[in-house]
Amino acid sequence: MTETVGPTAESARVYRPGYSRAAEQIMRYIDEQGFGPGNRLPTEARFAELLGISRTIARDALKTLAATGRITVQRGRGIFVADPSDLGEQVTTAFIPMSVDHVMMLFEFRGVQERAAAELAAERATPAELVAIDNALADYTTAAENGDIAAAANADEAFHRAVAAASHNHLLAESIASAQSLQHRVVVAAFDGFSGGPLMVARDEHAAILDAIRRGDAEAAGRAADAHLERTRLGYQAEIGRRVFRSPSH
Repeated sequence: MTETVGPTAESARVYRPGYSRAAEQIMRYIDEQGFGPGNRLPTEARFAELLGISRTIARDALKTLAATGRITVQRGRGIFVADPSDLGEQVTTAFIPMSVDHVMMLFEFRGVQERAAAELAAERATPAELVAIDNALADYTTAAENGDIAAAANADEAFHRAVAAASHNHLLAESIASAQSLQHRVVVAAFDGFSGGPLMVARDEHAAILDAIRRGDAEAAGRAADAHLERTRLGYQAEIGRRVFRSPSH
């Protein structure tokens, strides 16, 4: 097998961070070399050599691919092509981001979902569902005040799922849960758990969403949800920019 990997025409036209381009090149290498599920892949150092990049960028590319379910990294054993059947039906049928643009699309998609859920929740939420949303907000507030990013992430997920449940639209709630799960995997592995911005800012945005839902103001609830997801998206976009500028040029 010939172990050569070169840039694609698309990557030459559209600038992307090094780890994003490297992730695409690694996937092309896997296809070209005929690797299948369970096959062992070259090491991080070998991929850096094959692609002519730093080990840091190779590491970030592999972390991104692991986060999106394309490969698995087994401590002490190596790197392997993932078996799609291990990911479950929801994830395999979902959009899997492979570039910075795709990650931004994921946040954009979530913005559309969350706006719709908040608007419907303002019209349909029961008293018990309002309590569930309020409890999730209280948990998030505690986590934010303590600077506990992991607890805040769990509370954030609970908050948005509670809002989705209050929409009384099961398809919407399931799609939000699926997108949340995918986003969480990408954030943990590719962004080292970066939270998207100040926790207390997100807390206030959650409070605005709940306030509008409680008042039954669907339009305000939708605007608040949209503003929250857009600020979060821009936060990740800025974080990507910071990582690009501090990474080696290739």
